[in-house]
Amino acid sequence: MKLAELQQIYNSTNDLEIRNNLLERMATLKQTLHDEDNKIKKLKRHAGYQRKCRAKKIKHLQEHQEVIQYDSPGRPSFLIQYPNLHEHIHECIEFGAADKKRRKEVIKVRTIRHLRENLNSKYNEYLSRTTLNNYLLPSRSNTKAAKTHHHPALVANASVSRTEKNEHIDEHYCLASVKGAKQFAALFSTHSVIISQDDKAKVPLGIPAVGRTFQTIQSFQEPVTLPDHDFPVGMQQKLIPSVYLLINPSDTNDTFRNGQLSIFVHPQYHVGTSSSTHMSDLNSLIQDSQFDGILKINGQIKPIWILLVDGGPDENPRHMKNIFQYCKMFCNFDLDYLSVRTHAPGQSAYNPVERSMSTLSQKLAGITLPIDKFGSHLNSQGQVTDLELAMKNFRYAGEALCTLWKRDPIFGKPVIAQYTDQKNSPFDDILFPGSENINESAVPWQWIENHTKICQYSLDIKKCEDSSCCSPKRHEEAAVLLAENDGFLPPVTKGKDGHFLNPLHILEYCDKLKIPGNDAHCPSINADTYERLCCSECDAYFPTLSM
Repeated sequence: MKLAELQQIYNSTNDLEIRNNLLERMATLKQTLHDEDNKIKKLKRHAGYQRKCRAKKIKHLQEHQEVIQYDSPGRPSFLIQYPNLHEHIHECIEFGAADKKRRKEVIKVRTIRHLRENLNSKYNEYLSRTTLNNYLLPSRSNTKAAKTHHHPALVANASVSRTEKNEHIDEHYCLASVKGAKQFAALFSTHSVIISQDDKAKVPLGIPAVGRTFQTIQSFQEPVTLPDHDFPVGMQQKLIPSVYLLINPSDTNDTFRNGQLSIFVHPQYHVGTSSSTHMSDLNSLIQDSQFDGILKINGQIKPIWILLVDGGPDENPRHMKNIFQYCKMFCNFDLDYLSVRTHAPGQSAYNPVERSMSTLSQKLAGITLPIDKFGSHLNSQGQVTDLELAMKNFRYAGEALCTLWKRDPIFGKPVIAQYTDQKNSPFDDILFPGSENINESAVPWQWIENHTKICQYSLDIKKCEDSSCCSPKRHEEAAVLLAENDGFLPPVTKGKDGHFLNPLHILEYCDKLKIPGNDAHCPSINADTYERLCCSECDAYFPTLSM
């Protein structure tokens, strides 16, 4: 029924129900007519565009007198525009000429970014990253994504071979230990901080700083290899990046793997890394106002710290030299509780900072840091002859490395990197009660016995109740909870079902008399070994007999 007829019926009736029904039908019909009118206008406009496009193509063909017939559906392949694309891809990644002095080996592997740049600069062939990837062999040929790889060259994306994580009998035990410390920090998130700490692989100077975790491109017929020699230019001519991931438990998810990244680059020759350099780095983080939002609350250092380390000799919480440094840092920062946790040997990849370090390694692909910017400081035997010149060259290379890493954010936050070549021990002036008769660098054993709990893979430090020894606790709620177990987090405990228990649940619900001893449930320590590690007089547990 037409709109005019509906309008005529509407005018001739006085029934309100019929009139309302007619109004609804007329409104619907008007909207339909309006939509159809817009569709017609759109089709006419599209037809006009097509006419103009055809006219433009006809004009272009008449001017250039060139016609290319393409019968298949979809966009024409780039092989029509670049018929030698496959050959050019192979030429970009195959071996080149050997170095004339035979002093180095040309690395043939490259990333997709390098391949794009070479194709564009050498052959004037521009392809986007996704398009170029579609002209390489897929990583798996039996997937749906493999269908997008059109006419691929015999070149594939491959990862440089890496050593798989070694299994360890204590891996689940250590994971439970680290998880328990994180749960404790999450419970008091506003007053705690988690710092994941590790030293990245040394970055050599004067030779390619090739990472081991980035995707590379090379000919499909050749195995993925790297040179087995790099002709080092001298002893200890490398940079050591110490990486710290600062995690704020109050503004992250349950994974605790995202945070603010800070990097301290040390020269290996005259500084290196040790527990003292790590303490100096942590002290620098405290003094840097950029980290106040993570490390401080109300202008004071947060009272609860969780350190996740890789278990190396400069960070291992079992070594006495490191324990001394952690105790001094604990007193200097006036912490209420410090827990240092490590993963099992060979399992450091679980450390949250490793995820960030893989991104840093990728940025080093194809990079060579200069070793003689201001002149050579080495003789023919690779020995340093000019220390002042060496420090200038190291500083230039270190600052260049920091600039490279600071370009792009990680986890949506800027990377803060700085070069430091000063050797200092910020906590040497810390004095402990009873330290007059011992070495200045040591901590009295009586203090360690009253304030620390040393285990195979962890170190916990607390404040005591003696006001002449320790200042008052700054977070009473955490102190009340820990008082259930003499001020410490309970040891890693295995339940009847074979699973490790939540330490917070142990403090709140379990019978305190049934809490096992330290490392009592560690799989690598059997009953006989555990008995040998316990003191025969006081039954105190020590993770090593050397203590």
